[in-house]
Amino acid sequence: MWENLDKTRPDSAHYSVMRKAPGIEGMDALRGMFPDADANDLNFVLFSTSGVHGTYNTIESAERFLKGEDEEGFAEVTFVIVHPRLVAMRYGTCNPLNQEDIDYLKRLRESSRKAAAGIGMPPNSNSTTGDAA
Repeated sequence: MWENLDKTRPDSAHYSVMRKAPGIEGMDALRGMFPDADANDLNFVLFSTSGVHGTYNTIESAERFLKGEDEEGFAEVTFVIVHPRLVAMRYGTCNPLNQEDIDYLKRLRESSRKAAAGIGMPPNSNSTTGDAA
């Protein structure tokens, strides 16, 4: 599902930047890595990252478009998957098709937010303040 941009190391995920392979649906790629929308400190997702590979469109913007509340919008959402221990990233876009896809993306975003906030914090701490739980 992924294509390493470093052509000298096509089969290694370590120290890599990978893009979603052509012909692969972004929702399939995300569900393949996060079947239950559960991110963790080893693998989490950032959304609406734009850059040269997408837009700043949010999940909520895509949701409004799918509900017919924004005729000028679109459903595409950009993502970056971060693998801190591998020193690797994957990127792409996804096009949610229905409310089930939107709900999945929102759950994945929230679990990713919690996972990223806890990196480097002591065990059993409140990751947003650093206080012990």
